[in-house]
Amino acid sequence: MADFLYKGVVDWFLDQMSQEAIVPGDKMPSLRALSKQLGLSLNTVIHGYELLSEDGWIESRPKSGYFVCHRSDTKPALLLAGDELRELANDGTKPAWSCLAHRAALVDQSEAFLSPAARQEEVHLPVLGKGHLAVREAVSEHLKGLGIKVHASHLWLGHSPLAIFTQTVQTLTQRGDSVLVLTPCDPRITTTLQSLGRQVIALTAGERGVDLDLAIRCLRDKAIRLIVLPGQFSFPAGQLVSNLSLRRWLAIIEETKLPVIEWDLCSHLAYRAGSMMTYKSMDSSDHIVYIGGVESKGVDRSASWCLPGRYQAVLEGAFLGADMALSDAQQMALNDALQSNSKRSLTKRAREVWANSERVKAHLETRLGEHVSFAASKGGMSLWMRLSKPLDVASMTALLAGFRHAIMPGALVSHEADANHWLAVNVTLDDVEPLAKALAEHLVVDEEIKTTKTINDPVIEPTTESAEVSEQREEAEEIEEIAEAIESDLQMFDVLEANNVGASDKEAKKSRNATTEPLYNPMLDLINHDFG
Repeated sequence: MADFLYKGVVDWFLDQMSQEAIVPGDKMPSLRALSKQLGLSLNTVIHGYELLSEDGWIESRPKSGYFVCHRSDTKPALLLAGDELRELANDGTKPAWSCLAHRAALVDQSEAFLSPAARQEEVHLPVLGKGHLAVREAVSEHLKGLGIKVHASHLWLGHSPLAIFTQTVQTLTQRGDSVLVLTPCDPRITTTLQSLGRQVIALTAGERGVDLDLAIRCLRDKAIRLIVLPGQFSFPAGQLVSNLSLRRWLAIIEETKLPVIEWDLCSHLAYRAGSMMTYKSMDSSDHIVYIGGVESKGVDRSASWCLPGRYQAVLEGAFLGADMALSDAQQMALNDALQSNSKRSLTKRAREVWANSERVKAHLETRLGEHVSFAASKGGMSLWMRLSKPLDVASMTALLAGFRHAIMPGALVSHEADANHWLAVNVTLDDVEPLAKALAEHLVVDEEIKTTKTINDPVIEPTTESAEVSEQREEAEEIEEIAEAIESDLQMFDVLEANNVGASDKEAKKSRNATTEPLYNPMLDLINHDFG
C-alpha cells in the first residue's frame, strides 16, 4: 500500500509498465476513468498524473489527454554547434540524385494520409494557379496557429514544396551565388542548391543553436545572396526554436536586407500541442519567403504552400510557369486534413506520429542498447540517432538496400567530421523491428558472438597443430582489425576532404572527443550563442 494515496497512481502505472500493459506512445486512461478504476478521488488521480509528468513518464497534450513517454536509460547524444563555416563541394547533380533516392525516408509513410475521400462526381471548376480560395483560407487558419497572420490572397498552393523551393532559388539568385544554410536540415535543401550551381555555405546548429558571431562574420566577409533557415523541428534534430533565437535572427535579416527562405514542413509534428512560433511570424518587413506543407509517400498525396512576402511580384511568374497547382481532388483532401474535427485531420495524424515516435525510440534502444544514443527531440519526422561506431561502406550499402525508406545516412544531412556516426530514422514506420534487427546484425551480433565464444569455449590442452591454427587465427583477426581501422580513417579523411575542412588529425580527434563528452559553459552560451 502506498504511503500516500496519490502514490497509488504511480505504483499502478509502474506495475502496468513492468507488465507491458502500457508501453511508450500509449494514451493514458482519462482522469475520471482511472479514478473509478482505482477507487480514488479525482484530485488524487490528478496529483498522481502530475507526479508522473514531473518525472517524465507521461506528457499532457491539450485537448488530447495524457500519453506515455519513453524514458531513455542511455546518455543522450549531444549535437554540438559547428565552430567553423563549411563550403560544400559543388558536385553538380550528384548529391541531388543521392538525396532523392532517399525521399521516402523524409516523408510520412502513411498511404492513407492526404488521400482523397470516396470518389465523388467531378467538380467542374478550374484549378487556379494559386489554388481555390476556400482551401487557401483553410491554410490561412492553420498558419494562425503558428503565429503567422496572412490573407488568403497572398498564399500559393502547390503539389511539391521542393518545386516551390527550386523556383524561388532560381528567381532570387544566380548561378555561382553563395547561400548560407543552417544545418543539419532536410538534405534536399543543400543538394538542390548544389545541383542549381549555388555555392552552399553550411553553418551547423547545436542543441542551443548557432554561434551568431560566426553567422554575422560570414554575412560580413562573404557575398551571401540568400539565407535558408529550417523551421520548427527541422529535420532531423527536432529542435524547438526559441523566441530569443527568432528575434536575433530577424534583427540580422533586417540589417542585411537579404532574402530568406524558411523551410517549415514539420511544425505540425510537435510533441506538445499549442501555438508554435516561426521566423515568418515575426517578419514585419516581409523579407522571408515561407514554404510549408505536408508530404506522404503516396502518389499525388503531398501538398505545400508558400508566402512569397515582398517577392510576390517576381515569384508569381515563376510559380505560374512551373504549373504546380493541385488538382481538385488534392485540394479537397488538403482542406479535409486541415479541419480539426475531420477523421483525417492533420492534428490527429500528428498525435499518431508522436505516439509512434516514442514506440520506435523505445524499441531501437531496447534492441540495440548502448550501441546507439539519440539526440533530444521535441517533434519532427525523424529521430537523430548516433551509432557507437560508423558502419563501413559494405554494411551501409546492405542496410540501405532494404531500408532506404526508413533511414537517411548522416553524411547526407550533416557536414561535420563525425557525420558517419549518425543516422536519421523515420518515425512514421509501422514496423521498426526489421530495421532494428538489421542494425543489430552490424552493431551487436559480432560482439555477442565473440563474447559467447570466449565464455563457452572448453579448456583443452593445446596441441602443436591447434596452437598454430590459433596463432594464425589471431594474426588474421589482428590484420582485420588494422584493416578496419585504416578503412575508418580513410572514410573520415574522405569526409573531411569533401567538405574542405582542412583540419589536422589532432583537430578532428578533438572534435570527436568534444562530441562524446562536451564541456558546456552557460556563460559562453549567453554571450556568443543562439538559444535555438
